[in-house]
Amino acid sequence: MEYSRITKKGQITIPQKFREILGIKAGEKVLFDLEDEKVVIKKAPQNPVANLVGLGKGIFGAGLEYQRKIRSEWEEK
Repeated sequence: MEYSRITKKGQITIPQKFREILGIKAGEKVLFDLEDEKVVIKKAPQNPVANLVGLGKGIFGAGLEYQRKIRSEWEEK
């Protein structure tokens, strides 16, 4: 267990050991969460939107093929 003091501004220093384990570098953001009576610190994603890019890839097949299929279904109605 390691200790850190809270400054007048409410800031703390995350001990080096934990920064290394989480891969946190100066200027990066961290997330705080409460679990029961504990504060949990997690490394924040660099760009949350970037984590979503590509999640649906392959669901609809090739984009142009999917568009043609949908359009042909519209024309049939």
